[in-house]
Amino acid sequence: MGTGQRSELPPSNSPRVNVLWPFAIGALALQRLPRDLGKLQIGSHLDGALAWIVRARASGSDGGIPANFDLVRNRWAASYPETTGYTVPTLLACARRLHGPDLRSLALSLADYLLDVGTLEGGVGHWKRRADGPQTPVVFDTGQVILGWLAAWHDTRDARYLDAAVAAAEWLLQAQDETGAWIQYQHLGYAKVIDARVAWAMLKVAQAYPAYTCESAVRSCLDWVLSQQQGNGWFNRAGFQAGRDPFTHTIAYTAEGLLESGILLDEPRYTDASRKVADVLLTLQRTDGSLASTYDDTWHPTSRSSCLTGNCQIALLWHRFYELLGDTRYLEAASRAIAFVAATQNLTSSHPGVRGAIAGSFPVYGRYERLKYPNWAAKFFIDALLALADA
Repeated sequence: MGTGQRSELPPSNSPRVNVLWPFAIGALALQRLPRDLGKLQIGSHLDGALAWIVRARASGSDGGIPANFDLVRNRWAASYPETTGYTVPTLLACARRLHGPDLRSLALSLADYLLDVGTLEGGVGHWKRRADGPQTPVVFDTGQVILGWLAAWHDTRDARYLDAAVAAAEWLLQAQDETGAWIQYQHLGYAKVIDARVAWAMLKVAQAYPAYTCESAVRSCLDWVLSQQQGNGWFNRAGFQAGRDPFTHTIAYTAEGLLESGILLDEPRYTDASRKVADVLLTLQRTDGSLASTYDDTWHPTSRSSCLTGNCQIALLWHRFYELLGDTRYLEAASRAIAFVAATQNLTSSHPGVRGAIAGSFPVYGRYERLKYPNWAAKFFIDALLALADA
């Protein structure tokens, strides 16, 4: 999950270290989409993104998936427990679909890595932490790692994964504020509505381990999230920091958490709130299939670039509503969004950090994860490709 919102173009005093590497220039040169996006070739794009994740993990030093490949610095970042966590179910799904034992082994090794990065409280810390400093748990990161442990448990029935998920979920209950939000243990110290996706993870723990009871706490969280939604569907506190317009990445986190929690609770208030977001974004999709990176509280786009992760996540949201309602508008919009993202993927580069990756933004110097290829962009792209393959 990237942080912050910056100006559209790099500032004039940006460091120039390695920025003129040939592969970086090549990446920038590819920042123009073909006029005809054509028929989406799911297989080749899926293979490319999966191969990039495998290379990323092999390029790390501690067993997790590096947060990103940085074009400017020409290096892989440290591993990111949060996004490694929710990549585990993606890899297991691919292993089942592609009959890939190596992918299954990789997914389970990542789940094992996550067992070793927990905090004393039972949570999981942020990736940008001092190696010699205290490990402070972060609410959102913990929720996403729970999803990985649960997927590993469902696949293996290894009690270690379920025990870790339950312990983390118990910590989340203890850390929750009486308002329903999580005030403490927030990245950047700011309570966020994206924690609807944490509520969803807690409900999934309760499904797997009925002795863990969380419905009241989950409803309290989701009701707080609804209190932040305006009549037009836009959410306050959907950005990473106060006063920052939210990326489609975090808008999607929020809508997905509401939708999936609402389905599990059989609560139309939550699913209706999610659909309001999905429907507004249908009207905002550009002719090339993309969405703007950020929107203000009137749903006016506040960036020219597009957050590619957000495109994938919103496509997944649309596809989910297509599954639930059978409305082909959602499927058509999801298909166009993923065709746009696929057209930005470089499948021929000789550089291992670029080939098969999905950039943070289009153009690559856009606002979200500028000049980086984040691992979660590839993860959500793969999820969307699998969903469309089954449509």
